[in-house]
Parts: sequence; C-alpha cells; structure tokens
Amino acid sequence: MRIHMFGAALTAAVLISLGSAASITVKAGDTLSSLAARHGTTVTALLQINPGVRANQLRVGQKLTLPTRPASTPGVTVRAASVRVSAVPSVQGRLTTPFNAQHGGLDLAAPTGTPIRATMAGTVKSAVFDARNGWGWTIVLEHAGGLTTRYSHNSVNLVRTGQQVVTGQVIARVGSTGNSTGPHLDFRVYQAGIPVNPYGLF
Repeated sequence: MRIHMFGAALTAAVLISLGSAASITVKAGDTLSSLAARHGTTVTALLQINPGVRANQLRVGQKLTLPTRPASTPGVTVRAASVRVSAVPSVQGRLTTPFNAQHGGLDLAAPTGTPIRATMAGTVKSAVFDARNGWGWTIVLEHAGGLTTRYSHNSVNLVRTGQQVVTGQVIARVGSTGNSTGPHLDFRVYQAGIPVNPYGLF
C-alpha cells in the first residue's frame, strides 16, 4: 500500500561524494519520504540536516545532504493487510479515516486512555481544550523544518504550552472529546501551515 505524501512527486537520486559526507540530487518523482527510505534515514533527519528545505517544495536538481548515520527513530509503518498504523507517531490504532481532500489527517481508533506519543522532538505550541473548532483536548507541537503536528480529541493532555518534548514521549491519552463519535486520535501534520499526508513522513 503506497500512498504519496506530496501530490507532485519529484524518483531516483544520485549520490555525490563530499569527503566524509554525501549528498543526493533530487530527480523527477522524488519525495523526501522516498529519498529517506532509499538511503536508510528518515524525513525528520533529512529536514534537521537540511534546515532550508521544505518537505512540500522539493525541486528537481536540488542538493540534499545525507545524515552520516542512518536515523534510528522509528516511523509510521502501514501494514497493508490489516491497515494498521504503528508509531511514533501517536498510538497503536486502527486507521478509520485516511488523509484525503476532505480530511487533512489520519483518524486512528484506539481504546480510551491509550498513550499518545510525540512524533518527534519539539516544543508544545498549545495544549488546550479547543471547543471552537471541535478538536476537544488538543496538543500542537512545533518541530524543525517548519513542521507542526496536531493531536486531537484526547481524554487528557499531559504536557503544557512551551514545554520541550522528545521523540516518543507520552504527551496525551486517547479520548473522544470535542466533535467525536468514539475514542480515537485525529493526527495531523502541517508544513508551513499546509496539511500534508503523514504516511512515510517520519
């Protein structure tokens, strides 16, 4: 089950030796997700080592530096047979609503109280009860590379605004607060304020 994270996919990269470091050249069809998978790293690591890069704005011919070691952070994995998502990010849950034009994130059904984990290290931008937008108890994290992640409908938030969090830290628990029909996590990722498909991102 392959889902492209960014619409206009930019497919092969050329390794260029730069002394002890290496870089890749973006070619037509490449995405950060496909490049990370091909070179044994993660999108998170690529964004951290290439601070000027924006995940949804790759250009053919653009040079990206590769991390010197493969990233060890686990990412989103999709098991096609059962369509379950395991993480960092979020929770062990059943995918009930995928990313699409009408829904800018993933809905992951899980029992109330299931731990929700930070996708990657960052700063808590907000940890509030959002009644206005129907999110219920919600956490928004800011990360390197202009990425923001949102975790909504929580039963309880376990972090506060301004707090630093690390990858995999439990930040909340699954609930059904706000406009929700059952216990689940609504997980969303934004690049410069634009919703992007979380599949393959981490």
